[in-house]
Amino acid sequence: MPDFYNKDLPGRYGDLSKFVTDPDRLELTRDGLVYLSAEEDYDIAADLSGQEEKFIALRPQLASTARNLGRLDDLVQRCHQEQSGGGRRFPYSLEFVYLDKPYLILEYWGMIENTTFDVVFRQEDGKFIMESFGMRNNLPPDWSVEFA
Repeated sequence: MPDFYNKDLPGRYGDLSKFVTDPDRLELTRDGLVYLSAEEDYDIAADLSGQEEKFIALRPQLASTARNLGRLDDLVQRCHQEQSGGGRRFPYSLEFVYLDKPYLILEYWGMIENTTFDVVFRQEDGKFIMESFGMRNNLPPDWSVEFA
């Protein structure tokens, strides 16, 4: 599967069966991580360090987040493509998710160079609205996806 955004192809995290979308199947590790997809699949985890006591209450939100990661990543790639002038590869993989209501933070790691950056979404009125992309905080107000 390609590692760049192309609206005509399924997203790189588009296989919903590789995500844990049943809240009862989510498990908290000793390190405070909740894997939203298995290591052999996408290897994406939610980091609940410091919030472990909220795990049970956060299960529905974590499962919902897992269901939407493919669409959110597609939006991140589209934003990158538009800001870079189109056609450039998106050499980052989604590694961690952080919940800080009303914010959902996606942490990306570089696949070519050793770098990380965050993409911050605000959950409002049934939508995820992209608030920042790395150091860029001046995104147009219409960067959002419907929440399912």
